[in-house]
Amino acid sequence: MSQIHKVILLNKPLKIFDFTPLQLVLMFMSTIAAFWVGSSIPQGWKVGNLPTGFVVGMLILCAAIVLVKMSEVKPWAWWRNLLLYRLNMVPTVFLPRPEPGQLYPDPTIIDAKKRSDEYYVESNSE
Repeated sequence: MSQIHKVILLNKPLKIFDFTPLQLVLMFMSTIAAFWVGSSIPQGWKVGNLPTGFVVGMLILCAAIVLVKMSEVKPWAWWRNLLLYRLNMVPTVFLPRPEPGQLYPDPTIIDAKKRSDEYYVESNSE
């Protein structure tokens, strides 16, 4: 009979509820921030028939979900660089110090004479 062994994939991150621990911490912090910002807005302010605090808190929470899921698609450094380059906050043209170019073909190379360079028929001109 065959045996089934549990395999632990070491190159896969630990996931709890389909989120890594860092993503769970970010979601928890954004939930607290959403409740704090939503509760600090006065109750009399309305957007349509909804309290503004609820709408702002929901927007913060939804933005956090999108940002956390974005980190699964590409790493944070990629998103940071994308934002910085799109806002022209970092230089996009790299100008190195000028260096002398190499001569091509290199004059120090001496090619060996090939058989095809010799003439097959010699003419005797007298």
